Amino acid sequence: MAKVLVIDDSRLSVSALQNIVSKLGHQIVGTAFNGEEGVKKAKENPPDIVCLDFVMPDFDGKETARRLKQFKPSVNIVMITQQELPPEIKANIGAKSYVVKPITESKIRDAFSNI
Repeated sequence: MAKVLVIDDSRLSVSALQNIVSKLGHQIVGTAFNGEEGVKKAKENPPDIVCLDFVMPDFDGKETARRLKQFKPSVNIVMITQQELPPEIKANIGAKSYVVKPITESKIRDAFSNI
């Protein structure tokens, strides 16, 4: 069982991810609706996996991933995107998996199996 933090500016996506991750037997250790809040929560209760939205206000998923890895380089990031990201952007982010919305149980299961 992994400890999972969900960071997404969409309350619907956060709710869906919470339900799916819990159903897969993992523990939700926090949720955040922006990158700044997500980094703060990750420092308070370090997760094993972060489900992270790519497009968010303030700082985006790429910047949030960079900040998460600054204090916990081993964190596993599952990037949630609206569309497939170009390889050069993926290389800069360093996420373990990428999930293109809509979020489904099978997509999250597959993404977690890569970790």
